[in-house]
Amino acid sequence: MKSVTWRSWIVGFTIFFSIYLLIPTYLKFSKGQTVPKIAKADDPWYYHWLPSESLKLGLDLMGGLHLVLGIDFEEVHRDAVSKLKNQLQEILAQDKIEGVAVEVSNDNKLLVTSPDAGAQKMVDGVIGKHLSEFVDPDGMEGKAERLRLSSLYEAEVRRRAIDQSLETLRNRIDEFGIAEPILQRQGEEKILLQFPGVTDPGRLKDIIGRTAKLSFQIVRSGPEEPGGGNGAPSETELQKWVDEFGKTKNMKVDPNTPMPTYLKEINAFYASKLPKGTEILFHKVTNVNTKEVTYIPYLLDKDALVTGEDLQDAYYSFNQENNEPIVNFQLTPVGATKFEKATGENVHKYMAIVLDNNVHSAPRIKQRIGGGRAMIEMGTQGRAQDQILNEAKDTSLVLRSGALPARLLFLEERTIGPSLGADSIRQGTESLMIGMALMFGLLIIYYRGSGVIAAGALVANLMMIVAALAAFEGTLTLPGLAGLTLSLAMAVDANVLIFEHTRDELRKGKTFRMALNEGYDQAFGAIFDANVTMLIASLVLFSFGYGPIRGFAVTMLIGNVASLYTNVFMTKVVFDTVVFRKDRTSFSV
Repeated sequence: MKSVTWRSWIVGFTIFFSIYLLIPTYLKFSKGQTVPKIAKADDPWYYHWLPSESLKLGLDLMGGLHLVLGIDFEEVHRDAVSKLKNQLQEILAQDKIEGVAVEVSNDNKLLVTSPDAGAQKMVDGVIGKHLSEFVDPDGMEGKAERLRLSSLYEAEVRRRAIDQSLETLRNRIDEFGIAEPILQRQGEEKILLQFPGVTDPGRLKDIIGRTAKLSFQIVRSGPEEPGGGNGAPSETELQKWVDEFGKTKNMKVDPNTPMPTYLKEINAFYASKLPKGTEILFHKVTNVNTKEVTYIPYLLDKDALVTGEDLQDAYYSFNQENNEPIVNFQLTPVGATKFEKATGENVHKYMAIVLDNNVHSAPRIKQRIGGGRAMIEMGTQGRAQDQILNEAKDTSLVLRSGALPARLLFLEERTIGPSLGADSIRQGTESLMIGMALMFGLLIIYYRGSGVIAAGALVANLMMIVAALAAFEGTLTLPGLAGLTLSLAMAVDANVLIFEHTRDELRKGKTFRMALNEGYDQAFGAIFDANVTMLIASLVLFSFGYGPIRGFAVTMLIGNVASLYTNVFMTKVVFDTVVFRKDRTSFSV
């Protein structure tokens, strides 16, 4: 008797706790209410004791935007080599090794040129002591020693790029205010993004795709420095270079040739003509009347005075002179010190403010700038005020959330309409309800009283699966509904095994109690084997599958555990309670 009592308490607690976990999901889909993680004083009283976790619906049920992103690892590689170059230059300066030139080649290798054999020996010692785990020798290029990233460090750079991209995207999406996004790694080098119910995919893609790399670079040639000088071409000559490149390579900036690709090609094409340590970038201008876009070339120093890594905060506001939207930003204390020193050394020169390879403006440095504050002007360019304001908001958002390590590549994109999602919910729910009704009917007709107990266990099974998904904030997809239906079908199989073994024992003349106990004992091995086999298959699908396959696997995993509990433990407790505690000698089966 005591055994039945405590087992009944366990079953009762399981059902009560499942209902408790399902209440937030019920409120979300029936009342449109979302339970917050931290309830406020004026929230309904039940918000204070309900969990905040609820079931999510996938894109195939709710509609929205599905994206698979890749990373431009060549850019990641180039940035890693540039950082090693700066690190090596700092170490050489500290050790007072002079006359050594350190450059980055077009194929992203470090080129180290020493003035003599003695200096070469000291440089090799520095590299062996400080950079041996990051670079490996890669032969000679003329008098320069070539160094490439070591395999281990390159793999680490790629892994960190993915991790940084995930974290940055998560920050941006949180600030953008999208409800229940799905953001996860897909394979080793891809990122999966899903945004249920998104109504403005264009703006969202723009925010996601912006690398938000900010830098301040000295202008060597451009509209503000038309004369060039010190080996730099004049503004006119630079424009001729751009025109010549377009004719020779038949290349221009358009949707088929994005700006990063164009910049890479033109800088490689003029590598021999460009002064060392410089690069060509452009300022984008849109004609107010014709909306035609033109690109004004600039020649800038590659080494930035300050970068976005020194950024502490960014926010949009309005220029007091013309009331146009601008982006204000504050540098960190270290960044402010660097900025003050750099501007003091370059007074009367022009400094380009570059964001994502676009020269936003190039103000003249009139004096040393302290305080670490600056601003980016958006420019009107014939656009409506709300468009400029949105750009200012988005720019401040991506700057605050941090820069991506490199340009993101949109490898796959699908948009699912809400009407299609609603149809999927209706059809999936209808098929599940019809399937359950048929199973209930057959169980009750064929096994009568025992069938009623089995049908009740199926309802508890379904409730436990959905409650577990809600508790872990799982996402229910259309394949997940299929997995849910299959789990319930397997649960029916388990009941059929138990009841058929019980019938066999009754035919042998045993009492109902003995026959039922034998039925459970004999069926348990087959039920356990079937569920373990399905559990292993579900784990494999979950480990190696993506998207819909994982949704199917998750519901199967939870369904297997719930099926074992309800069919083997819960139904036996019910039989012991309603049959044996009331001293019944028979029961319909």
